[in-house]
Amino acid sequence: MDYVKALIIKFIMCTAVIWIVLGAFYGVNFGQILMLSLIITGVSFVLGDLFILPKFENWGATIADFIIVFAIVWLYGANFINENIPLLTAAAITAAIIAIGEIFFHRYVDSRILHVDDRTDNRDNDNYIDIDHSELKTEFGEEIDPVPNDDDRNKR
Repeated sequence: MDYVKALIIKFIMCTAVIWIVLGAFYGVNFGQILMLSLIITGVSFVLGDLFILPKFENWGATIADFIIVFAIVWLYGANFINENIPLLTAAAITAAIIAIGEIFFHRYVDSRILHVDDRTDNRDNDNYIDIDHSELKTEFGEEIDPVPNDDDRNKR
């Protein structure tokens, strides 16, 4: 159910941004905006949010989403939008605004879907050693002298 909610949020965000940028400023019809939103939502959710986000954190997934949205808007516009618009500019503006929204969406996906609180926690690593920090000594602690004295030598 969390995946469905996330997909709906992402679809609404993409539709709103594309409708404002391509619909209001460039006159693209709403049917093409919905189709473009569906494509962007599906591709960027699978690639950006489920594949790249767990590996590269928020910054990597945001950059990937910018590239994905830019490429999809540019390719879709070149092949299906019959309006005479500056397509690279429209794709760049759309991708930049969606990427800003994705920063916040990735936080939602991290906490609600992936349940990743701290990626630097290596407890799943086989080489992880749990150290009780209260047992650590300092340089000025009262450790045993490493050079054995005469009493220690006689005990052997």
